[in-house]
Amino acid sequence: MKTKVVIIILLAVTLIVFVLQNTETVLINIFFWDISMPMALLLFVCFAIGVIIGLIIPSSRTKKAPDTDL
Repeated sequence: MKTKVVIIILLAVTLIVFVLQNTETVLINIFFWDISMPMALLLFVCFAIGVIIGLIIPSSRTKKAPDTDL
């Protein structure tokens, strides 16, 4: 358990440093919209979306019973 906490803390610190080093404004084109936002916010939003998807996908899977018919 302690190793898992240390790894999570190291990854979180790495993410924070990476985001803080990328603070310039970027232009994002999404279909018909042009959005200008700091890259740090974009990175955080992408990370949050990835975490949410990662939490939803495994919980929606149901384990199938093994097929024992021969």
